[in-house]
Amino acid sequence: MHRLAYVSSGGGRVELDGDGAFVGTAPKLRSREWSYTLGWRGASGISRDAREAALDAFMSAGRADELRRLADRDLSSGTPGTLVFDGEWYQRAYIAKSKVETVYGRSAVRAELTVLLLDGAWRREESTDFFAEEVSDGDALNYPHDFEYDYGGSGANRTVTVAGLLPADVRMTIFGPVTNPRVAVAQGEFSNTYGAKVTVPGGSRLVIDGSSYPKSIQLIGTYGEVEDKFASGLRGEGAGSGSYCFEQLRPGTSTVSWDGSFGFTLTTFREEGEPPWSS
Repeated sequence: MHRLAYVSSGGGRVELDGDGAFVGTAPKLRSREWSYTLGWRGASGISRDAREAALDAFMSAGRADELRRLADRDLSSGTPGTLVFDGEWYQRAYIAKSKVETVYGRSAVRAELTVLLLDGAWRREESTDFFAEEVSDGDALNYPHDFEYDYGGSGANRTVTVAGLLPADVRMTIFGPVTNPRVAVAQGEFSNTYGAKVTVPGGSRLVIDGSSYPKSIQLIGTYGEVEDKFASGLRGEGAGSGSYCFEQLRPGTSTVSWDGSFGFTLTTFREEGEPPWSS
């Protein structure tokens, strides 16, 4: 059984499988559901929307109090927590209701929890690091259309792989110093340039996040200070234009190229309707 935990938006964490808590196999939580409208021999409006799910839980009094306080804090502040299976598959969530079924004195309770699953799918992050000066001045790489400059032809770690069958959201963390960073990703006829018109000082980082709600671009300084740089991201003509900073990555292995003057971390977000049963 995959172990489950609730992580509050404020950082508090409650293990729901272990000492003081037990949720069993959580079948309703692990099930998947698509929204749709049936029509004449077809369906439309197909999407994965937020939904309610029931979770049967047996908890010690102390664990139940801890979970209630964190869940209520998240709801009252409008900042969802996160449900995490086995430390890797996660989804934003609220725990909105608790229907207490049995009270064992002051020692424990059995309750049905109502969970609001907000993303419609479970995610797992997979990160690849690319280091400054990794690309040498070898032969240029050719792409289906021109970029703003040529990309070097050799490097030690210049691919990224998206597992599964669906496109993946991308978060790119670029480490300074660098001015107007650009990263090109290509797979077959698909190619896209990610970047922003921003100067990133040494010790700072630029985070272009296509996975967040809403999407964001932030310049984070040495001491954690944050500047909103959303307006500075490459937009092209939107998704599919070849120069869109929030473009999803295609499934499979893509080539990654840049001028080698800076390092960055490329994080993809694999989505599944249910946390995988076989892994």
